Amino acid sequence: MIFNRPMSLSTYEELTADARVLEQQSFGVKVWLLPDGRIMKLFRLKRRWSSGQLYPYNLRFARNARRLRAREIAAPKVRETFHCAAIDRHGVIYDLLEGKTFRDLFAAGGDDSLYAVLAGFLAELHRKGVFFRSVHPGNVLLCPDGSMGLIDVQDVRFRPWPLNRASRARNFRHLFNSDEQSLEVRAFGFGRFVDLYLDAVGGSQTYTERLKPKIMAYDRAWERRNT
Repeated sequence: MIFNRPMSLSTYEELTADARVLEQQSFGVKVWLLPDGRIMKLFRLKRRWSSGQLYPYNLRFARNARRLRAREIAAPKVRETFHCAAIDRHGVIYDLLEGKTFRDLFAAGGDDSLYAVLAGFLAELHRKGVFFRSVHPGNVLLCPDGSMGLIDVQDVRFRPWPLNRASRARNFRHLFNSDEQSLEVRAFGFGRFVDLYLDAVGGSQTYTERLKPKIMAYDRAWERRNT
C-alpha cells in the first residue's frame, strides 16, 4: 500500500539545500535534482476542491509508475511519497530514469527515424492498454539501452485489453495539442506521423482504414483552433 509520510520543513530544507532546480513555475519549484542524484517532484492542488484532495497526485504518480513497470514500460522507481504541510505540497522522491526526451532529441536535429520510433512506442502503449494523457515528446524518453520510458506519469489510465479506436484517436489530441511540446512533431507532419503509427499498429487493413479518419479529425480540430 502506498501512503504519504509527513515531512517537516527542516527535513525538506535539508534535502534541497544543495539541490538543483530542474523545473520551476510561477508558484515555485516543481522539480529538484537532489545531491544524491534522485529526483524530487512536488505537486500542488490547483483548485480548492478537487479529486487531488481525496487521492493526492503524488500517490497516483507512484501507483502508475509501478503499474507501468509491471507492463514492461520503463518508468520512475519511486522511493518515497510525502506531504510537507509547511509548504503545502505533496511530493515523490524517485531514482533518475536515464535517457533523453524526444523533445531534446528532435531539437538536436535527429533524423526522421526518431519519429517512427516514437510512433511505434505509442502503438505499443495502446496495445498494452495504456492511455497516457500527458503524452508528448517532453514526457517520453529514449533510454540508453534502446528501450522507451515515460515520466510525469500521474495521469495514466490502464485497461486490461488494447485501447479501442476512439481512445487511440483521442490520445492523439493530447500528443499534438500540447503546443510548445508538440511543435517538432507538428512540423514533421500530422498525417506522416499517423501513417507511421498505423504501420506499427498493424492488424487488418479494414481496422486501420477505420481508425485513421478518427485520428485525423483531431488534426482538423487543431487547425481550426489555430487559424
